[in-house]
Amino acid sequence: MKKICCFALLAALVLSFLSGCLAEGSSNYIYDSNGKQVPSPPAYLHERTYMASDFAGQTGASGNVLKDLKAMQAACVRNGKIYVTCTNRLIIFSDKFELLDVLDSYIGLDGYKASFDSNVGIFVTDAGEYYICEPNRSRILHFGADNALLRVLDNPNITGVDAGVKYRPTQLVVDEAGRMFVVAKGMYEGIVELDTEGQFVGFYGVNEVKFSIVDLVWRKIATSSQRSKQSLWLPTDFTNICLDPDGFKFATVQSSSAAESVMRLNAKGQNILRVDGDDPYPSGDLWMNQVTTTGAPTGASEFIAVDTNDFGVYMCLDNTRNRVFAYNEDGKLLFIFGGKGNRKGYFRGPADVDFVGENIMVLDSTAETIELFSMTDYGQALMRAVEAQYGYDYVTAEQFWREALSYNQNLFLAYSGIGRALLRRGEPDEALKYLKLGDDRKYYSKALEKVRNATLKKYMIPCVFGLIGLVLLKKLVKRVLKRRKEGRKTA
Repeated sequence: MKKICCFALLAALVLSFLSGCLAEGSSNYIYDSNGKQVPSPPAYLHERTYMASDFAGQTGASGNVLKDLKAMQAACVRNGKIYVTCTNRLIIFSDKFELLDVLDSYIGLDGYKASFDSNVGIFVTDAGEYYICEPNRSRILHFGADNALLRVLDNPNITGVDAGVKYRPTQLVVDEAGRMFVVAKGMYEGIVELDTEGQFVGFYGVNEVKFSIVDLVWRKIATSSQRSKQSLWLPTDFTNICLDPDGFKFATVQSSSAAESVMRLNAKGQNILRVDGDDPYPSGDLWMNQVTTTGAPTGASEFIAVDTNDFGVYMCLDNTRNRVFAYNEDGKLLFIFGGKGNRKGYFRGPADVDFVGENIMVLDSTAETIELFSMTDYGQALMRAVEAQYGYDYVTAEQFWREALSYNQNLFLAYSGIGRALLRRGEPDEALKYLKLGDDRKYYSKALEKVRNATLKKYMIPCVFGLIGLVLLKKLVKRVLKRRKEGRKTA
């Protein structure tokens, strides 16, 4: 009997451990309005894994073959092409994943052949020109659409930083005016802004240092020796940047303790990311494991990459649990996929995430693969609803919200979307039901106000006339009674 009990206990512990690991890697969930995980069908499913062997025997326009996908760093999708940087080469695919070119060298401005070194970030303009960051050489290379080197943007004269800090550009975007916004590793002052000539303009999107009252008091009373052993109060470091269709910059922050892990920056470098007051700030997982166990990452999400599409959806890649989190323009969580592991649809060491049309591509640098995900029927209904709502087509949005809701009854955003559509259509009574289910307090208040006003409008005039009638009736009764009383006295 004792052996049976021990065996049962051991089996229970194993099952508990396995279920914990599976839950840690699962992405079939979203969060409700209270921050609790609730089940959700997948919006995106793994479609295909691309490896170097898939392109065996193929040569690019330069005559080079794709030997491997080692050390992938970043990607940029533009003009029907996918540009992927590795530390020592650039790979160009079509958006159908046909190999177009493999570049491991270029002709320098001096006319001699030069090799790529420490490639990281890449940005491609609408004209097909592209910029590549070489942090180890403290420079940015600017190429034309024909792959010819146009400029070498060397280390700019950056002021306001410690003399010992090396300029190491890792990511960048270029706006329509040709200005460059560069994420430089180790520069906590902000994103480096360069003019069209590559000259330093200033720091953009500066991250302010945030600390608690306890930290401040402790620093005041601590001795110089104690303060020297404490960590420095430094702003958090940026990790990635991308442009949205409106020209605003999305940027991710390295620190897992940052209050704003993803930002949408305007021309002044101010964060204008829209988040309803009652909603949590987009920061990945709201629930996180705090106990260290085998195969279970701990701590908050840490975003290392960001990309956005044409209708306000932005997605961030979490380095803590290797998951992708997607949000709409209002900061509402849409879906989650991915996780740590070797299984299909999971990642070993993701480096970047990008939209490829309606599909999503993840570079898994550790596995040396490119993972492609496509929308499910549920995902298509969800994204069509978001797109329609973004374009103020609330009738179409309502149709797709209802379709998405038929797949996922836990999609609180769908209840809210339907409620908002009903409110705009002049059906506040029906809208109240859906807005309450969606915990949309802002629009619930608006709907309630309309219901209250309609009720008052409906009954106000009858009530007023009723009150006037009662007053007149009261006066008439008093007058009649008074006359009767006077008549009795006369008699």
